[in-house]
Amino acid sequence: MPIKISADYKSAFKQVDIRGVYPTEVDEEVTYLVARSFVDEYALKKVAVARDMRLSSPVLFDAFCKGATDGGAEVIDLGLVHTPVLYYVSGSQKLAGVMITASHSPKNQNGLKLVLPGAIPLTEEVGLKQIRKRMEKGVFAEVKKPGKVTVKDVKAAYLKYELKGIKTKGMEDLEVVADAGNGMGAVMMELLTGALPVSFTTLNSELDGRFPSRASDPTLKKNQKPITTALKTGGYDFGISFDGDGDRIAFFDAEGAYINSAAIGAVIAKRMLKKHKGAKIVYTNLTSRILEEAILDAGGKPVPAKVGHAYIKETMRKEDAFFGCEHSGHFYFKEYFYTDSIAFTLRYVLEAFAEAKAAGQTFGEMMAPFMQYKQTEDVIVDVVDKKKAQASVEAFLKAKKPVKIRKFDGVYVDYGEVWGSVKISVTEHALKMMFEGRDKKKAQKLQDEVASYVKSIAND
Repeated sequence: MPIKISADYKSAFKQVDIRGVYPTEVDEEVTYLVARSFVDEYALKKVAVARDMRLSSPVLFDAFCKGATDGGAEVIDLGLVHTPVLYYVSGSQKLAGVMITASHSPKNQNGLKLVLPGAIPLTEEVGLKQIRKRMEKGVFAEVKKPGKVTVKDVKAAYLKYELKGIKTKGMEDLEVVADAGNGMGAVMMELLTGALPVSFTTLNSELDGRFPSRASDPTLKKNQKPITTALKTGGYDFGISFDGDGDRIAFFDAEGAYINSAAIGAVIAKRMLKKHKGAKIVYTNLTSRILEEAILDAGGKPVPAKVGHAYIKETMRKEDAFFGCEHSGHFYFKEYFYTDSIAFTLRYVLEAFAEAKAAGQTFGEMMAPFMQYKQTEDVIVDVVDKKKAQASVEAFLKAKKPVKIRKFDGVYVDYGEVWGSVKISVTEHALKMMFEGRDKKKAQKLQDEVASYVKSIAND
């Protein structure tokens, strides 16, 4: 007989993770049942568990550990670390794992990012649906002996892996300011400070799940005041900022101007393609056009993927791509188990800028060739029926007579001066959109029109 679960857990089961409001959608009971189901579904003997600094993370950690050990699995407690550390352990040691976090979501939320051995993420299509059905039945394998929890500090091994072979020439002349936003990026900055000859200054480095300095998403202008203020007053070469669980990184020039993620991706792609001729590199409909152009210019092969970390990783594995870039500040590397790494990203940028600065360039000057297009901030509009709303907005955009239209992961339209994409959100009951052009006002005007239209049909 199906068990009764008190929390509204179905709302928390998204397409690429489990995430929701604590404790109404994600609570200790749900977390315990997910852990038991995860262990049973994949007959796991060992699970790596990491967590962020959110206020509810300690109780959810305890609940997950209880569920996993009751299922007979040994838990490797990685402690308070940023998400890429979990990926490192899962990838290098071929372990299943979980990161307890709500990533960049508001402070009242929490959740679970589950991975199979090799850092392969679970999605609705692969794993999450089966786990949900198993926990609803509440029938689990009989366990003769519960597992135990073992604490393991892997940060030194992680850092060694991230920095292996790095070229530090010229980095002693670099001054970089980082805004950890009271999130897990502070852990990485503590490790890098002293390990590299760069002069690092870290802001808001105290781990605090209340997010007292700013909200978690570093790509939104409203969350960039700490870093832009520091850059305007501190004499730094450039700045960086992270999200809550430390798997997203945003870059800023010396004057505090935000650098589009695709521009950073273009710099990394060009460096990679010098070594890996003709390599495949992944982009999405929401990634600035400059990345695709840079890949082609450097002799690489651009490969489209659906938006979302799990889908990008899946495409990279399938295509054997060397690198992937997402508009949200996620950067993916084949050499990092096809997952996202803020340290690998920063490493590539530091190497590139050390060379550029030695040649007399500022960070802004290095990035200028990749900043010719102006992108709007992505907008999410809540709707009742995502599929119906997407079909309606596609007809609306088609009626505006684009010179090019492509249906992949939503719809991509090109009107010549302005282009962009509208798609179904993988985490919300909403549509997500972003537009771009050489003139940001024109791109913003089109986005406003589309957003207004979606709002007008949101309840249909």
